Amino acid sequence: MYKKVKVFCGPNSYNFNSLYFEEANEFLVGIDSGLEYLINIEKKVDLAVGDFDSIDAKIFEKVKKKCNQIIQLKKEKNMTDLAFALDYIYNNMDYNEIEVYGGISGRIDHFLANLNLITKYEFSMRDDNHYIYILKKGRHQINNFKKYVSFFAIEDVYGLTLKGFKFNLDSYYLSINDSLCVSNEGSGLIEFTKGKLLVIISDDR
Repeated sequence: MYKKVKVFCGPNSYNFNSLYFEEANEFLVGIDSGLEYLINIEKKVDLAVGDFDSIDAKIFEKVKKKCNQIIQLKKEKNMTDLAFALDYIYNNMDYNEIEVYGGISGRIDHFLANLNLITKYEFSMRDDNHYIYILKKGRHQINNFKKYVSFFAIEDVYGLTLKGFKFNLDSYYLSINDSLCVSNEGSGLIEFTKGKLLVIISDDR
């Protein structure tokens, strides 16, 4: 079983040097233009997925030499490259968690599609300005290392209690169309008895 599956995706303007560090028993996946980062830092790629229409032909030749497995998709398909990769990982691999690097900036429609994916496969996403993940019911410590922390219900959340943040709550019902918990600040404890929360930790750009 792999400790972490780390998936790198576009847009290719990302620089993950401040985010990525090598760990034991990790599995590296490059998605289309996200492959460029892994190739540029001379990493051996375990899996490459995509139609590869957004990377330079010379980079793709390096991918062929440095990648253990390549899944080349057709340009016309009914899944995004990231969706295909996550579905493949979910159904074919043993792992503890999935981290996705990228997939947040760029086209807003792609980002919304990725938010749909995060509710299905329950991975985390990050770039220089954001860290996004899901919480299930229970009691959790939130360590906010950026300016803001926001909470959104992806399933109606019951008994939401926040302690130690700039804005606290006591047994609040947060519905999926309620934006009360946007732009909180600080770190603290969060607890709820039912539902699922999307946590977005972010900085101003």
